[in-house]
Formats: sequence, C-alpha cells, structure tokens
Amino acid sequence: MKTTRELISEELRSIRAKKKLTIESVAEQSGVNKDTISRYENNLVSMQIDILEKLLNFYDIDFSIFFTNVYANKHNKVMG
Repeated sequence: MKTTRELISEELRSIRAKKKLTIESVAEQSGVNKDTISRYENNLVSMQIDILEKLLNFYDIDFSIFFTNVYANKHNKVMG
C-alpha cells in the first residue's frame, strides 16, 4: 500500500499535468524552487506544510479538497 506521502506526491504531479504546466513555469510563477517541486513530486523529501500550501494556493486548490482527493485515491486503490 502506498504511503500518504507517495499519494500527495502523485496528486501534486497530477494537478500540474492536468493544468499542462512545466515544473519551471510553476517555479517561476509560484516562487517555489523548481528543484523543490521536483523533489516533492518524486517523493524524494518530506514536504514542508508552508511550501505545500504555497503550491496549492498557486494551483487554486483548497487544502481540504486536496487532502480529500488524496485520501479518496488511497481508499480507491485499496478497494480497487
């Protein structure tokens, strides 16, 4: 079973892909370092909540909706 951190990473990568944005463009527009975004999306480091919040604000996604989706995906993967 995937960890919550892995699911968060997948959700961040999925959001960026759905919006058809590059890591570079997100970095430039959000103020979050591109290497940090890459590490988060690839689950290489633990996420700092303030950076995650900054990314979600940039993507215009509410924190509670983001985590609802993460946990829905976790549940669906367990059930599926």
